[in-house]
Amino acid sequence: MGRRGARKGAVNLSTLRTIGFALVLIGFFMPVTRVHSSGFRLIETLMGGRAFGAGENILMGLLTIAVFATAIVGLVIGVLILMNRKTNIPATTGWIVLLVCIGSGLIVFFAGLNSPSLQNGGILILIGWVVALVGQVLARAK
Repeated sequence: MGRRGARKGAVNLSTLRTIGFALVLIGFFMPVTRVHSSGFRLIETLMGGRAFGAGENILMGLLTIAVFATAIVGLVIGVLILMNRKTNIPATTGWIVLLVCIGSGLIVFFAGLNSPSLQNGGILILIGWVVALVGQVLARAK
């Protein structure tokens, strides 16, 4: 009986992690900075070479794409876990996905944006990272 309770708690904490990745995705569709109306416009600006030198723009654009892509992967992994599918996903995969998502975004935020003033989408992405990180830590601690 004790094992069932621990398993149920782990599933609830996986829900928290999944909600965090969903918040990151939702924030990506909202205005991220004062200049960029969404994460996709940010990618377009960076990849179009209108912000920095061509090489740095491509890198920052790819890192922004990595934030979106890893949030999708994290959401899919979370949904599979919540559906109680027998998945052979190693425990470290969730950590790698989360750390790549957060790390890519922080690099773009601190190194890629000249004067980052976050709007609702950017703040929601930050909240999503915190929620996903807390869910990941608590789910692995149980």
